[in-house]
Amino acid sequence: MADEDTIVLSFGDSLLTKSDLNLLSGPHWINDKIIGFCFEYFEREQFSHSADRLALLTPSVTQLIRFASVQDLSILLEPLHLPSKEYVFVPINDHSDTESAGGSHWSLMVYVRSRQEFQHFDASRGFNKGVARKLMDKLQPFVQAPRGKLKFVEMDCPQQKNGYDCGMYVLSMAEHLIKEFCECVSIGVSEVVNELSVQRKRTQLHDLILEVAASDNNELKEDQSSS
Repeated sequence: MADEDTIVLSFGDSLLTKSDLNLLSGPHWINDKIIGFCFEYFEREQFSHSADRLALLTPSVTQLIRFASVQDLSILLEPLHLPSKEYVFVPINDHSDTESAGGSHWSLMVYVRSRQEFQHFDASRGFNKGVARKLMDKLQPFVQAPRGKLKFVEMDCPQQKNGYDCGMYVLSMAEHLIKEFCECVSIGVSEVVNELSVQRKRTQLHDLILEVAASDNNELKEDQSSS
């Protein structure tokens, strides 16, 4: 058990243990910490060229939004500068307990300012629709979207074929949508994300975590040797 709790990566606000990393090695449902790391990596590294246009909320922030008061939401969301963002990515979990991690399904909601839409991408279509709509209502004043024109759109998107890949679909769809929005990629998400690409993404993400961890360790050793 102690070995499972070994920290393999500290990155921004993300702290991953060996047990988190192991979720990527087999047919497992990925947790909020894996998704949180990936969203941080997108924003800080992979898509840093568009960080001023993007906000990628972590699962922990999303859960706080679901259950926080308006006053607490103002304190939580003000530092994120959501009114200035063109795209706000929101990972959605159906878990209803604020005191613990869990849930049974992940989906992705994206606020697209130019269209005044909250677009919901659910790899098990309709499963998280109710949760997503309630989140839209909570977020609407904080992204400063005009309520009279605001739309909720259930998007056509790739559909999972098992009960555990929903989180990987969220990560794969989010990555591709950012490329569409910010890198002028013209291929639609349904043409790129599929069962095979999601399985490859598991391996790629596992390797990325180890690569970032190794890079951080090397930087730490260099700092220690020069001090």
